Amino acid sequence: MVFSTDKFMAEIGKRLTQIADDFIDNMCDDACIVSRRLIDETNNDKCLVHMDEISTLAEMCTNMKHDCKALENAFAGMFRREHGSGKEAATGLDAMRIITEIGNDINKIAPHISWVFEDEECNIIQNTYNSSFFAPAEGQPV
Repeated sequence: MVFSTDKFMAEIGKRLTQIADDFIDNMCDDACIVSRRLIDETNNDKCLVHMDEISTLAEMCTNMKHDCKALENAFAGMFRREHGSGKEAATGLDAMRIITEIGNDINKIAPHISWVFEDEECNIIQNTYNSSFFAPAEGQPV
C-alpha cells in the first residue's frame, strides 16, 4: 500500500470545508433566532445585547473558517516543505509524523478546531489518513 499525499490533502480539505460550512450554517440559524428577538425589541439596551450576540456569532464563524483553512494550509505547507509536491512523495510513516507534529501544535495553528485532534471520539484525521492509501498497479515500484 502506498500513501497518497494528494488523496490525503484533497480529503482533509473537503472535510475541513464541511466542518466550517456546517458550523456557519448552525450559527446563521442561531443569528436568525436572535434577529427575530431584535426586531420585536423596543428597549435599546436589550437591542444592544441582541446585536452583541449576533456579532459574537459572526466572530465565531470567522474564527472557525479561518482555523479550518489554517489547518489545511499547515498540512499542505508541511508536506510540501518536507516532501516536495509529488503525489506519493511522503510515506505513511512520514504522514503520521506530520499529523503528530501538527496535532502537537494545534493550539497555535488552529485553536478553534483543536477538538479534531483532542476529542477521542473524533476520527476525522485517522479516517482521512487511512483512506489515503492505495495499492500500486502491478509492476509499479512501491
